[in-house]
Amino acid sequence: MSSHRERLKILVALSDKLWEDYDSAVISEEEYIRKMNLVKKEINNGFIKTLEELEVFTNELGYLVMSVPTKSFIYGSEKIIINKN
Repeated sequence: MSSHRERLKILVALSDKLWEDYDSAVISEEEYIRKMNLVKKEINNGFIKTLEELEVFTNELGYLVMSVPTKSFIYGSEKIIINKN
């Protein structure tokens, strides 16, 4: 899982999770803004090149990425789950 599209999919899922956590008062507005700026910067600039780098990035933000295979007709289809550490 090292294609640009897959990394982008994870970053978008991370931004969604950050919003959910902010909206549910799990994280503060300041923390949300700081972390979203980092995620947006990564989406725009694409410094992360491997899945391992992406896992380190999300872990540093306090989140864990899990890929769950789904039953689908499409080979390699998976669901991305983001949990707070």
